[in-house]
Amino acid sequence: MENKCPAKFHNVDFCAPSTHDNPYEMYDYFLEHEPLYFDEKNGLWEVFRYDDIVMIERDTETFINSEGVRPNIPPDPGMIYQDGEQHSKQRALVSSGFTPRQMRKMEDRAREIVVDLVDKMLVKDEVEIVSDLAGALPARLIADMLDIPQEKRKAVLGWINEITYGGCGPDYVTDEVNDAFENFVMHHEEMYQDRMASGCKGSDLLTIWINAELNGEKLDESQLLFEHVLLNVGGAETTRSAIAGGLQQLSEDPKQYDALYEDPSLIPNACEEIIRWVCPFVNMYRTATRDFELHGKVIKEGQQVGLTYPAANRDPRKFKDPHKFNIFRDFSQEARHLSFGLGPHFCLGASLARLELRLALEEMTQRVKTVRQAPGKELEYVSSSFTRGLKKFPAVLEPR
Repeated sequence: MENKCPAKFHNVDFCAPSTHDNPYEMYDYFLEHEPLYFDEKNGLWEVFRYDDIVMIERDTETFINSEGVRPNIPPDPGMIYQDGEQHSKQRALVSSGFTPRQMRKMEDRAREIVVDLVDKMLVKDEVEIVSDLAGALPARLIADMLDIPQEKRKAVLGWINEITYGGCGPDYVTDEVNDAFENFVMHHEEMYQDRMASGCKGSDLLTIWINAELNGEKLDESQLLFEHVLLNVGGAETTRSAIAGGLQQLSEDPKQYDALYEDPSLIPNACEEIIRWVCPFVNMYRTATRDFELHGKVIKEGQQVGLTYPAANRDPRKFKDPHKFNIFRDFSQEARHLSFGLGPHFCLGASLARLELRLALEEMTQRVKTVRQAPGKELEYVSSSFTRGLKKFPAVLEPR
């Protein structure tokens, strides 16, 4: 019997933020019945199944980044928009700021920040998990890594949040988005000139990038700017959403929360389940370099394909009971989540995001007996077709 597509899944605009507000019924439909879908309004293909996304991520000859990774938005000089040898060289230069030594320094500083944030929350009658912990941790850590002056930090975070909204597509690149980007460019230029004037002798991440060299090549000024933007967007969004979303799920299942207190060795696996479940980035796009047939349809050369990671992370072909949040999930028997992408463009900051999430869970489960949604208060979510997660999580904490 032929499947009849429900009317609500006709003519879906995948760039519209509201499309992804409560998306899992829609994702489930496409996973089962239409795993390759053409978004007529935006002229984009969307894929949902785990194996299809893995195939596209790995076929770097057919599906490229250098035409843009956001829908119908042209590329910039950043690492994520490069392919092949250029991507490898640029990634090597950027990764100079994420050496094992740097990561050890970040872990020490991140733990100090987490302890301080939890200390402050425990003296409050009511907390706001996103601003008090989940958003504050990555914001402070990234600001420390870059040595951003204290008086500029709040403004920088506001600009990054606005810039991120523009990632939904051309219709969402508003005057506010452009103004925020211009302000960030001026901020970056001030930091860059300051480093150059001081002889680039500091240990902050921007200085490390300025000094990084590979076979006589360095990052140029435009590359430095867009790596700076990407660090802020990726670093802030992923960790904020994962910490807030993970704590919200654990608050609804005290047995799982208590299990992490009783056996902290479970926390790394819990982090993977949280990242699978929350999946902060909705999608990234690739461009076809040739006609390519998939599921009986043809992606034409030059067309973009959206990789819908949250759908793949709940593909029943790969995950048992995929809509169940389960910190005991055995990933050795199931697939690994795709929240950080795959292949050459695997998220460079994945280890940092895991580190921050792990430290937040360690400190919270050991020092906080219960996390409960504040009575009479509602959860609020970010509405976006680029990044998703909690915007507000009012809660009451019971100390141990």
